[in-house]
Amino acid sequence: MMLLRTLVLERDGQDAPVNGALLCGFAVGQTASNFLVYSLDEEVEPGSSRVYIAALRKKVDRYFLGGVESREDLQVALDVFKQILTLAASGTKAGGVAETQVAYHFIDLKGCKLPPARPEDHHSVIIKKALVMKVITLGMSASTLPAIESASLIVPSIRFSSQMISPPKGVSPIEPSRPPMHEPPVEAPPQAIVEAPVAMTQTAPTVPREPDVPAQPKLPVPDHDNALFEVDSTLTNLARVAQELTQQKLAAIEREAALEQWQARLQQGQSQLDEKVRDLEQRTTQLHDQSLAVSQRTEALKAMTSQVAGLRQSLRGMLLELDRVLDS
Repeated sequence: MMLLRTLVLERDGQDAPVNGALLCGFAVGQTASNFLVYSLDEEVEPGSSRVYIAALRKKVDRYFLGGVESREDLQVALDVFKQILTLAASGTKAGGVAETQVAYHFIDLKGCKLPPARPEDHHSVIIKKALVMKVITLGMSASTLPAIESASLIVPSIRFSSQMISPPKGVSPIEPSRPPMHEPPVEAPPQAIVEAPVAMTQTAPTVPREPDVPAQPKLPVPDHDNALFEVDSTLTNLARVAQELTQQKLAAIEREAALEQWQARLQQGQSQLDEKVRDLEQRTTQLHDQSLAVSQRTEALKAMTSQVAGLRQSLRGMLLELDRVLDS
């Protein structure tokens, strides 16, 4: 069973984070940038699905997700993703890049820890639903290389609470404590989101000051939830594949039944044609016999006509002899 790689996503209007299925990650040397494509299994219309393209930045062994900053980078990412979709639809393995295409390579993301991200910060595109699993399969089977290291400093996004919350008693105001396991989790207040990660060019970044009131701690997503989501996603995809195979089998059975009907009709028509050919042969034989009989009758008539002509000559001779006798 193929388990899908997932990443944690935080959506506006939802208290609990959700998991997204990772389609592929690729790096473009032309712009020295990395990109990540994932899906939330959103069916926009029948047969179509929405996927998201995010910028993936790497510094040492840490990864940062954010929106694509410039239109040029976004256009390059879209062009490369179109190449990947074309390659996945053709069913061939990833190979060389044509002169008219943008050079790229798939990123090796095995074992890396991806931070939570917001789909609202990322660009979305609509693709055919059947291509989602094909892109995942292509990304898993293709050769991979490490992500391109970011040359500039990366400042991660900062998230803080928009409401003032009193810390629990006996807890230092600097480090927020996690609620005990036997107590129900506290609902997180509305969050005010600062801009997505931005690549900074200066060498000495300004460290943001922490607020005086500690932010509400964010409960980690249990690992078993990720495993259950991966198993559920895999079972869902397998069910879809089974449904597609069943539909193809039914279509093949219908085509076979239609072919058998056509063969039966063809045999019936062939039988009718053979019968007509036999009737025509019989009629041809009858006509031949009739023609032969007519020929025979014609010959007999000719013979009788010759005989009549001979009798006529004989009769004339007899009449002449009779006239002579009478005259004498």
